[in-house]
Amino acid sequence: MKLSKLAFLGSQIIVRGSAFSTKAPACVSRQPASSLLGQETPAAIRNVSSRSRSSSTRLFSSAVGGGPTLTNIDKDEMEEIVEDYEKGGREESGYLIMDVREEHEIASTGKLSPNTITFPLQKVAQYDAFSLDEFEFEEIYGFQKPTPDETLVFSCAAGIRSVHAARFAAQHGYTKLVNYMGGAYEWFN
Repeated sequence: MKLSKLAFLGSQIIVRGSAFSTKAPACVSRQPASSLLGQETPAAIRNVSSRSRSSSTRLFSSAVGGGPTLTNIDKDEMEEIVEDYEKGGREESGYLIMDVREEHEIASTGKLSPNTITFPLQKVAQYDAFSLDEFEFEEIYGFQKPTPDETLVFSCAAGIRSVHAARFAAQHGYTKLVNYMGGAYEWFN
């Protein structure tokens, strides 16, 4: 069966007909980040999620202690993050903004910001990006592998593929995860 769009079925991600195991259940629930983590929410996420427009999504329901939480943000919040990211860069802002759309999609609309990283979901899945060591990661993707201290901000066309990219990151220990729900459709309109 050939699929033209990303579909999440059970515990596999299907990208254009090729299966990549995610080793995680498909179940997702919405609860405040602090209650899911069972501890204080990290400052970088708390600053984003304290706004009333945000919501949180637990990425793995069976994980001990609730597992990683994905903070969903809207366009206003994304504009604030982009401003911080463009002013202070990756190091000073603590953010790494990654657009997981395909390169041809980004070419037709442009980037969300000049320094947004193009990180297509299909390539994330193909190479199991977050499992790679620093050297392999940089050789394949052309930028430094994110550190666990950074807040990873994912965007796509409509906030769906970005959730899947965040799941891949969460599987490898990343906990500061943000999803721009509106994606390029909202950003460029």
